[in-house]
Amino acid sequence: MARKFRVLQIGGKDYGPHFEENKNTDWDYLDPNVFSDFSEYTHAVKDTIYVHGKFDFILVQTAYSEGLMCTLEIASQPYTTYIDQRFWNDQFESHPLVHQRIIRPLDYEDLNDLYEKLKSVTFSGQYGDKVSPKFCVVNPAFNGEAHYVGNKAIELKGNFGETMTPILSWQKNLFYDEGKVIQIWPEFTLTGSVEVEFVFRLISKGSIDTVVDEFVMHHTELTTPLEIPRRTHDAYIVLSARAKGEGSFHMRAVHKRWSRLEMGQFILGGQRYTDKNRDEFIHYFNPGDMKPPLNVYFSGYRSAEGFEGFFMMNRFKAPFILIGDPRIEGGAFYLGSEEYEQAIKQVIQDGLNRLGFNRDELILSGLSMGSFGALYYGAQLNPAGIVVGKPLINVGTVAENMPLLRPEDFGTALDVLLKNESGLEKSDVERLNRKFWHKVEKADFSNTTFAIAYMEHDDYDMRAFEMLLPVMTRQHARIMSRGVPGRHNDDSSTITSWFVNFYNIILESRFGRVTQRAK
Repeated sequence: MARKFRVLQIGGKDYGPHFEENKNTDWDYLDPNVFSDFSEYTHAVKDTIYVHGKFDFILVQTAYSEGLMCTLEIASQPYTTYIDQRFWNDQFESHPLVHQRIIRPLDYEDLNDLYEKLKSVTFSGQYGDKVSPKFCVVNPAFNGEAHYVGNKAIELKGNFGETMTPILSWQKNLFYDEGKVIQIWPEFTLTGSVEVEFVFRLISKGSIDTVVDEFVMHHTELTTPLEIPRRTHDAYIVLSARAKGEGSFHMRAVHKRWSRLEMGQFILGGQRYTDKNRDEFIHYFNPGDMKPPLNVYFSGYRSAEGFEGFFMMNRFKAPFILIGDPRIEGGAFYLGSEEYEQAIKQVIQDGLNRLGFNRDELILSGLSMGSFGALYYGAQLNPAGIVVGKPLINVGTVAENMPLLRPEDFGTALDVLLKNESGLEKSDVERLNRKFWHKVEKADFSNTTFAIAYMEHDDYDMRAFEMLLPVMTRQHARIMSRGVPGRHNDDSSTITSWFVNFYNIILESRFGRVTQRAK
């Protein structure tokens, strides 16, 4: 049974009755007025946390007091606590706990707007998926060129006419989930004078033609995702597009996510970045105990969109950043435009600045696809440590190995090769590989500890560890390694166990942190 989303309301009128019909939300209400002092109140909060676990969301509707802040120090976690706008003041603004736990004011227009916001964000888990461009169907009346670019895009070139004319429909629909605000983000680029309108129609589940609502969005309106308001029934989201003008229309995936409104992407506190090509990555910063080091975790391949590694990184109790790549089928190895890659480095640097840390108080980490991100950006940031499992570094070779070594397995690598080099020739493979080695060969790893758990018979990137070792040795880096028998997707549990153990060794030996080793 899925864990319920736990909400604590402090003060105000109890909103719990409005959530009784929601079986996935557990609402606790504490009225400060019934306690003789806040110490009693704090004990009550401690007791309920001990019995039922931590709260996922805290709504405060009472005035600032030191007693309240003592209670929030026990009950709150980063991004989970909101102070009703009516009570927010300079005392909250300046309190150290507010900065450490990233406590924020909750703005709303009226009581109904407040209820709607609370109902829209108080749910467990995260979810996102996408519709691939391979499901696009081109209007037969279009006289221009149309072709698929692997599974990553469909490209249309030519004259689309002087008025908005239907150009694309999708054979596969997105699903609208009951009770959620649904976020839609189409990936596309245009050249010339081409303009595009996207049409999103909500069709009632169980019907083929009952249109509940329709959203028509000109491409200039989609600088941020479309958010479809919360409804009390499931539905399908039927996609189509119209175009006019002359030039090219490069259509990639259309993403769908559960929204948490202005409170975060996927999870409370999650953020997203997009460059001018609508390439995207997601990131989340958690200040932990605000003591070194800052641990950065790059997500591995994920066809379901969202953050990976939260609970693992949270158990270290140290500050951490999660970074995810939702492009293509399950990620594009964190490679992109200069703007895109600079933004990833800036997110990490901003985290260091926020904590007052130096780069020798930074650890980068990742598994499989995430290992590429950790090593690639580690070569540019010179961190204290790089912890990786199942390293993939020669992305061009990973794509090249597919036809003979891994038939029909991990075709995403071919799309990554196409995306970065616009071809599948040997020269494209070598050029993509060189992107990694160009950064690594210029790096200074003399103060970096590497911890690498690798598969001895890896069928994705067979020589990854073998090629890394002499480079690290030449630069006098410290190296810990563990080989595990098997191919790339074999024995993930052992690799993850070594990944966590290596992390703990570095945290203990280099930063003096007391940790609990994985068994």
